[in-house]
Amino acid sequence: MRKGDVRWVEPELVVEVSFGEWTHDGHVRHPVYLGLREDKTAPGVTRERPVRDTIRKGRRELKLSNLDKVFWPEEGITKGDLLAYYRDVAAVLVPHLRDRPFTMRRYPDGAFGKAFFQKDAPSHMPDWIRTHRALVSTRERSRAKKWVEFPLVNDALALLWMVNMGCIDLNTWYSRVDKPERPDFVLFDLDPTPEVPWSQTIQVALILKDLLDALGLASFPKTSGGKGFHVLVPTDRRSTYDDTRHFAELVAGAIVRAHPKLATTQWQKSLRRGVLIDANQNGEGKTIASVYSVRPRPNAPVSTPLHWGEVDESVNPSSYTMRAVVERVEQHGDVYAGVLTTRQSLSKALSML
Repeated sequence: MRKGDVRWVEPELVVEVSFGEWTHDGHVRHPVYLGLREDKTAPGVTRERPVRDTIRKGRRELKLSNLDKVFWPEEGITKGDLLAYYRDVAAVLVPHLRDRPFTMRRYPDGAFGKAFFQKDAPSHMPDWIRTHRALVSTRERSRAKKWVEFPLVNDALALLWMVNMGCIDLNTWYSRVDKPERPDFVLFDLDPTPEVPWSQTIQVALILKDLLDALGLASFPKTSGGKGFHVLVPTDRRSTYDDTRHFAELVAGAIVRAHPKLATTQWQKSLRRGVLIDANQNGEGKTIASVYSVRPRPNAPVSTPLHWGEVDESVNPSSYTMRAVVERVEQHGDVYAGVLTTRQSLSKALSML
């Protein structure tokens, strides 16, 4: 074929192909056609970039290990895949982690192996990862406290170091180190009992939104990555943890009184019916699985930010996989950016309640 006979076209169809490897000139070796992907658009498809085993940022160097270790056996998702995901979303994720005390929850044997919490920064952690020293309560004895050096995940390299240590989900405080006693937001954690249909959880979330709207408060929904749903209400950082918990209790109580068959504030599982609006999750030292956090569950779902216009019964939390979330970020940026910039007082809303 002569060069003048070549006709270039815009890609319109997306197909799924398995193959052995990329060749040095950018072609696929041993391709096998698997079918059309009508759920994908051509502009949203990009070439996946494998994670290198050594990453350098200026004078800092991070050596990654066990990239081929399978973390989700049934899906074949490796530690390298997890690291690649966090590398790809670091630009939108790190601002939500920055300057928040970070609790490591490590899964050295993958998503379904034995896991353990580690609050104190490990002794082998690089000195370029900052820490925050805080006096926190212990579980060993009632009212006992101890000093803990919490890591701070303030950039992409620190994030990848944590994931390389086996952190699948990313657990942070609600407050930042400059005002550790003043949370940035109120969390409404919607936790349905096993018999509750997903549609009921969504119904309660929308009722909650309507009430918050009536109080003049902006709110931001996200999937939890599990069976529940999260709604965050950013504050002006003047309220204490007691204030935010009290506010969440009042809002939850108002919804339960108006919709007793849908929602509950009964914390005891044996007595609980409906969707629990758990105000107790607002408390000093409590942690939340951050937005964009992968969860150690089948199919590796991600706690994904949503626009309220997307929240209806068709929302399927399990569809927000790592690949799907990377595509959302490429198309829409950080849907949760407003959580970082919205400043609103609870005082007026409390007086209205």
